[in-house]
Amino acid sequence: MQMQRNIVVGFIVYSSGVGFLERLQKTINEGLYVYVFDNSPWESSVRDFCLGQKQVRYLTLGKNVGLGLGLRSVCAQAYYEGNSELIFFDQDTAYQPETLNFIENYHLTHEGLDATYSAIVFGASSSVVASNVDCFQDVSVAINSGSLFFLKNLKRLGWHNEKYFVDGVDYEFCLNSKKNGMKVGKFMCTPGFDHSIEQADEKYMIFHKTYVFRAYPMFRIVDTVKSSFKLIFSALFSLEFKFAAMIFKFFSAFMVFQLISRILKPVK
Repeated sequence: MQMQRNIVVGFIVYSSGVGFLERLQKTINEGLYVYVFDNSPWESSVRDFCLGQKQVRYLTLGKNVGLGLGLRSVCAQAYYEGNSELIFFDQDTAYQPETLNFIENYHLTHEGLDATYSAIVFGASSSVVASNVDCFQDVSVAINSGSLFFLKNLKRLGWHNEKYFVDGVDYEFCLNSKKNGMKVGKFMCTPGFDHSIEQADEKYMIFHKTYVFRAYPMFRIVDTVKSSFKLIFSALFSLEFKFAAMIFKFFSAFMVFQLISRILKPVK
């Protein structure tokens, strides 16, 4: 399937809101082809919208199969339809048309990234811009939202791991990239990009410092526990001791914040 643009865009949705459909329409208006994997097809809004659009490939397995299998399906489908790069966004990641154009132009002006990188993760950080440091760096871990995936390299990796339902999918991808001699890059000066505006995070005051996080339901905590220890043991088995220690640190902080969110009241 030949596209006029050099990249395509992918989403995995579950009970998404109006904001997602608005961004989806803007993406289509930019002339980009879109792959949507629907984990809640019984809710008709996304399905009905996608089925009326020639630029959208709608995928579903009729139930919620999680992020691992969803990402695997979206990326593999795009690859086997003749695409080489895919930008992936979470359904609640806010971005603008200028964001899409910037990522595409960055890819076009930095040839050869696919020789060593499995993905470049795009985001925005005011602290990076304010400190006037290099916007690009190699990273050990990164979230999937905002990722420009090089699909031939994902095929080499065996795609995303479908055994991770929600938590750990992105970190396992980074570990798998490292184990296979590929790097993950991060560019933190992307225009029109906001990961947090539609998040349900709240502010908590701890020892006179403000922290932003949320109280997750028990099924997410259980999923995080399982995925974290699975990742830690996988890293240890691969002799990636620093990676295992980093995941343990993230897990410990997550559990502390979940405890605090059930003890303290958020601040206004």
